[in-house]
Amino acid sequence: MLRRQLRRAALAMLAAILAAAGTQLATGAPAAAVRTVYYDASRTGEFRTNVDQAAQIWNSRVSTVRLQPGTPASITIYVDDGWPRAQPTGLGSGRIWMGRQAVNQGYDRNRIAAHELGHILGLPDRRTGLCSDLMSGSSAPVSCRNANPSATEANRVNSLFAGTLAAPVSTTYTWSGTSDIGPTVVGGRPATENYPFMVYVSGCTGTLIKGNWAVTAKHCSTPSSVRVGSINRSSGGSVVRVTRAVNHPSVDVKLLQLASSVTYAPAPIPSTSGAVGTATRIIGWGQTCAPRGCGSAPTVANELDTSIVADSRCSGINGPYEICTNNTNGNSGACYGDSGGPQVRRVNGVWNLIGATSRAGNNNSTCATGPSIYVDLPSIRSWISTQVGGLPV
Repeated sequence: MLRRQLRRAALAMLAAILAAAGTQLATGAPAAAVRTVYYDASRTGEFRTNVDQAAQIWNSRVSTVRLQPGTPASITIYVDDGWPRAQPTGLGSGRIWMGRQAVNQGYDRNRIAAHELGHILGLPDRRTGLCSDLMSGSSAPVSCRNANPSATEANRVNSLFAGTLAAPVSTTYTWSGTSDIGPTVVGGRPATENYPFMVYVSGCTGTLIKGNWAVTAKHCSTPSSVRVGSINRSSGGSVVRVTRAVNHPSVDVKLLQLASSVTYAPAPIPSTSGAVGTATRIIGWGQTCAPRGCGSAPTVANELDTSIVADSRCSGINGPYEICTNNTNGNSGACYGDSGGPQVRRVNGVWNLIGATSRAGNNNSTCATGPSIYVDLPSIRSWISTQVGGLPV
């Protein structure tokens, strides 16, 4: 009994000395409480296993937070056909969509799941291009299979949950990044015609301009194949391999050469796009609600009747080579998910291609709050014709 009391007294004295020196004696109790964050992955379909594996990866790398399946959950995870994305609503809470678009392009499922969980744990995108950085996301090569956070990333999460760093401001993060996703149609209607020149370009849209050539936006990723001749992005038409991409040296245009010619009628490019007030139509796939990340792409392309407006309505427009396109009724127009999509106008009863969707004309991340900017394809018609070996007459 006396020996036990002496031992306790010695330990107490040692603890007091170490405390005075700024050192904590390990007693088996954690220095700080570990926060348990519950997630609900019941709606992730084929990604359920990947989400659970990603949670375990984080649990093995950090010490101040633990991810655990259960309810009530502060993280709700879904699956859809769009890009993977995360909407944090606070540190350790928010929504995740395990979008199939990235998997279809070859990205690793576990890396996607761990990356999106990283956003909910307080990490922003860091597009370094390095596979060793989990939060580099899609900027790393498609071949990257690393699903583990780096030491720097893990330490930051530990600091955030320990309260030594301020939690970041909530925002929406999309796997493809701001430069990889572009406008489509908000406030429109499902396509009323089966436009034969429509080309689905893996998260963007393109237009057939020759039997074996399509045009899209330069900032879109170059896909391995495209679907041509259908307003349905998942069926119909023909799936054709892409063999080459040619970027315009200055404007937001990319030409895609196809492995074989198709029989669908291409959209002719006229000599001029038209004057202010010219009636046009924009067509494309992508979210049909205005806020970024608010929904996935529709299966059937949407269309919107609009018009050309004065260049002064669009901020940062390159007048000789771009078109300022009206946001019909002040609440309809281009939005995220369909860069490169066609702007067409009728010439002698035939849809002619005058524009390719580029970006918002008011620098606002909420769609259709201002006009949109389209590349004026007639203004670079001679360059396009040279690249494709002559455009159809």
